Amino acid sequence: MHLTRRYFLQSTGAALTYLGIAPALASAGGLGIRPRTVKAGRTLVCIFLRGGADGLNLVVPHGDSHYYSLRKSLSVARPGASSNETGSGAIDLDGFFGLNPRLSALKPLFDEQLAVAAHAVGYDRNTRSHFEEQDTWETGVAGNTINSDGWLNRHLATSTGKEGAVLRAVSLGDTLPRIMQGKASAFAVRGLDDLTLPASRKVDPKTVAAALEHAYGVHGSGAASEHSAATDLLAQTAGATLDGLEQLRAVTQSEYKPAAEYPRTPLGDKLKQVARLIKADLGLEVVEVSLGGWDTHQNQGRGGTGPLGDLAQQLGDAVAAFTRDLGDRTNDVLVATLTDFGRTAAENGTGGTDHGWANCMFLVGGAVQRGHTLARGAGDSSARKVVSSWPGLAPDQLHERRDLLHTTDFRDVLGEVVGTFLGNENIKAVLPRHEFRGVGLLG
Repeated sequence: MHLTRRYFLQSTGAALTYLGIAPALASAGGLGIRPRTVKAGRTLVCIFLRGGADGLNLVVPHGDSHYYSLRKSLSVARPGASSNETGSGAIDLDGFFGLNPRLSALKPLFDEQLAVAAHAVGYDRNTRSHFEEQDTWETGVAGNTINSDGWLNRHLATSTGKEGAVLRAVSLGDTLPRIMQGKASAFAVRGLDDLTLPASRKVDPKTVAAALEHAYGVHGSGAASEHSAATDLLAQTAGATLDGLEQLRAVTQSEYKPAAEYPRTPLGDKLKQVARLIKADLGLEVVEVSLGGWDTHQNQGRGGTGPLGDLAQQLGDAVAAFTRDLGDRTNDVLVATLTDFGRTAAENGTGGTDHGWANCMFLVGGAVQRGHTLARGAGDSSARKVVSSWPGLAPDQLHERRDLLHTTDFRDVLGEVVGTFLGNENIKAVLPRHEFRGVGLLG
């Protein structure tokens, strides 16, 4: 077995589990273009709603009568309506769209112009496959994602962050997600409180090389040379890894007292750790956290009830606590939600919804507020809580007569995230093979 640098990057996450961290280490040259200096102090937090969230029941088009004819037993009631069976009605945003009632914690953020929803977002080659569509949203490439790095990693590879920053990119999870895989340095951390780091930086490379060999079956006559190769490879990259580990460990040395009470949920726990890292001023620039369970084929729940409602509340409560905890730092932080795809416009026969097409995205942070200001300057302030060229839900308005049609390409939204918020002018290298159109969500 030839132990290449690429192989090392792919295998490190499994071989170094005793460290509680899975690094992908930077290579020189990035993508072969001149790196751009990004805006100082900005942090993007991507929350991936894995499984394909039902955007029609998260940001509810209660002003479209076809919504109720398509979802006789799953719909969220119009604002002001409530019953024991369906729970409260939608929380009105602009007279046409409303929030799922379990997202009530986000309503003050919409009112303060710190939150906006983009609706009917997607792209024209959706396959409705979890694997392919998560790949597409994580690479930012439609059609052929096999050899594509994650778009967050390409952002890192084409830009320069805070001087001396090692921890520009962190994912809270067991493995490095596709969105962060690539040529630039990124870390997957199980949890700050779970880090089991050595007491000193003097980690013996031979020990880690031996772990690589044991984990991947290096043996026989070539074992000595492979041991040497592993040792050499680690010597080239261990410095950056250990610097990152040391910074993470330093964050855990003092007790963290958040400025808000977080819900005791998986997402609440993760966002509390993200806030802790942001407040440590390490130069953290991009973060990924995942929340699974959104594949609601059966027993989805009517209105704000059921599994979808529970997930919606977990999302809303955690994001609201996160923004309260950050306080004024929210001006330089942007939360963006992503998901595989939307759900079918009509409910199915098992009390759920199937894989669909277009969807909604939530954006929360100071950049949204700045976008509101720009929109007001252009004479448009009435529909800023939801930005959408709504295609409609009538039978002849649906994609293939079954799905919400996309009218905004998701890469246009991501382009504003990368260019407007993070300040990376190399947008076409981050999100290649796409002609961008302005959406006007951020400022």
